[in-house]
Amino acid sequence: MSRFLNLSYMLDSNTPLYGNTPKPEISNIKSIDKGDSSNLYEIKVCNHSGTHVDAPLHFVKDGRPLSDYSLDELTFQKPLLIEIPKKAGEWIEKEDIEKLELTEIDCLLFKTGFGKHRSDNIYRLNNPGISPEAILFLREKYKSIRCLGIDSISITGFQDRPRGRTAHKVAFEEKKGLGKPLLLIEDMNFSVINTTKTIKKIILVPWLIKNIDSAPCAVLAEVS
Repeated sequence: MSRFLNLSYMLDSNTPLYGNTPKPEISNIKSIDKGDSSNLYEIKVCNHSGTHVDAPLHFVKDGRPLSDYSLDELTFQKPLLIEIPKKAGEWIEKEDIEKLELTEIDCLLFKTGFGKHRSDNIYRLNNPGISPEAILFLREKYKSIRCLGIDSISITGFQDRPRGRTAHKVAFEEKKGLGKPLLLIEDMNFSVINTTKTIKKIILVPWLIKNIDSAPCAVLAEVS
C-alpha cells in the first residue's frame, strides 16, 4: 500500500540558513488573545530558506524562473534516493556516481547523512556539496534527469563558494549535448525515509510567487 511522506522541513525563526542569509521573521500582528477579531501573521523570509528549490534563473541571467514550471514538470515519476555518506566539507564527486545505473531516472536524491548536523553551525558553514564534475557527468550521460536533491543546506559547500557557483551554473546552463537545465532541491529531510523504501513518485510544491529564482517548497514522496 502506498503512502506519502514529507521530505521537507517546516519553516520557523530557527531555520538554519546558508552563510549569512537573514533569518525568517514571523510576527503575530493581530491576535484573538489580545482582543482582536482574528489572528493574522506577517511572514518575512528569504526565498532560499529551509527546504527550497532553485530554478535556472538563480544563476543564469535569462534563465527560466520557477513560476514558469508546470505541475507536470514538478512531478517526477522515476525518482531514486541513493545513499552517499559525506562529512563536513566533502563533495559528491563524479567517482561516487559513475558506476550507478540511472537510465530513466528523472529525479535523483542524494542522502549524505549530513542532516543530523542541522541544529549545528557546521550544517550551514561547512556542508557537503555536489561537484561541477558530477553534475556535468549526469547531464551528459543521463538526459532524463531533471532534478537533483540533497540533505545539505546547499549544493554549494560554503567552504568553497567559487566551486559551488560553478556547480550551479553547470546545472542550469543550456548547452548542446546536455539534458534540460536541472531543478535543485536543497535542505531536504531524509530522516523520515531510508533507502530500502521505493519512492514511486515525487511531487514538488513550491510557493506560488511570480518570476522568482527559487522558493521554499514541500517535497511529497509517494512510497511503498
